[in-house]
Amino acid sequence: MDKLIEKKKRPLWQWLLFGAAGVGVAWSVQAMLADASIRTYRVNESQLVVSEVLHGAFDDVTPIRGTIQPFNSVFLDAVNGGVVEAVLAEEGSFVEAGQPLLQLSNNDLQLQVANNDTQTTEQINNLANISNNMDTTRLMTERAIIDTEYNIIVLKRQKERMEKLISSNMISREEYDAIADELLYRQKIHANLLERQELEDRIRQERMEQIQGQMVKLQDNLGLSLRTFADLLVRAPVAGQLTSLPVEIGENKSRGQRLGQIDAVDQYKIVAQVDEYYVTRVALGQSARFVLAGEPFNAKVMKVYPEITNGTFEIDLSFEGEAPSRIRRGQTLQLDLTLGNPVESLLLPLGGFIQDTGGNWVFVLNEAGEFATRRDIVTGRRNSRYVEVREGLEVGDRVITSSYSNMGEMERIQLTP
Repeated sequence: MDKLIEKKKRPLWQWLLFGAAGVGVAWSVQAMLADASIRTYRVNESQLVVSEVLHGAFDDVTPIRGTIQPFNSVFLDAVNGGVVEAVLAEEGSFVEAGQPLLQLSNNDLQLQVANNDTQTTEQINNLANISNNMDTTRLMTERAIIDTEYNIIVLKRQKERMEKLISSNMISREEYDAIADELLYRQKIHANLLERQELEDRIRQERMEQIQGQMVKLQDNLGLSLRTFADLLVRAPVAGQLTSLPVEIGENKSRGQRLGQIDAVDQYKIVAQVDEYYVTRVALGQSARFVLAGEPFNAKVMKVYPEITNGTFEIDLSFEGEAPSRIRRGQTLQLDLTLGNPVESLLLPLGGFIQDTGGNWVFVLNEAGEFATRRDIVTGRRNSRYVEVREGLEVGDRVITSSYSNMGEMERIQLTP
């Protein structure tokens, strides 16, 4: 007869083992799904540059490239233009102030100068005639006053004699009255002439001042016209080296066109281009260092140009102390521009990542160095070697500092051997 065998219950420890295994499988599946949802880029570790975050003194300098330029340059422009008749100096030669360089010709200008000369001379003659006429009028008025004063004197004497004669009834009353009336008439004329003379003097003084002013202006215009004609002979305004004279005989130069350039050869400056990132940090008086022919030299910023072109702005630097010998116009120099004093801070070596992220985030490796994850950071100043890290990293963190050109949209970088 068959015997019923009861199925034994699993012990508790087996159920606990099965539960732990299930939890482990579920955790693994969840981790796999989470990893699949993270955008990962796989790359061979040999293709990356990994740098470690350091703590040290940050030298606040930036490298710049400068060019030697004359401290003072004078440009030669055509004042009125014309045809080049003769070239009187060679390009590259040293010239003295006032030395003739070019001879231009301009027939229209010659005719214009001649016409201006004729018209100006005619106006000057007209003003001179007006002045002469006023002097003539003055003399005529003075002559009339003299005649009137003479008549008054004669009439007074006649009146005095007649007063004695009329008391003796030797002359008639009518004769006496005629002389008295004539004297009174001449006295009134004399008073009128004096008022007229005063008016003429005032008018003449005002008019003569105007005439003198007009004469000065006409003389200036005449001199300007003659100088304009003389400007066809181009002279060196200063002494120096004629570094540019791009002209040919027979060439027509228009008014205002550049004819050449003269550079002062006794003093030079450095003209440098600086990245626009430093536009708010470059100021007058900052120092720069450079090495030329194995010798160190110093310079300082003397001018900052505010205009930004193609991502850079321009500064002028002057030499401090003794300037290098045998430097030439156009020679290039590599300088280190000091922007501030050294400061202790976290330092991350510069690399291609800075152009891709702007220093706002980086990929940081885990402890095992198997993968790197994206992390936001805050950076500060930069120099030729390091960028200052203010937040987001710690000493010893390892960061991918090579270019992120193919990783910009990724969240994790998986390193492969």
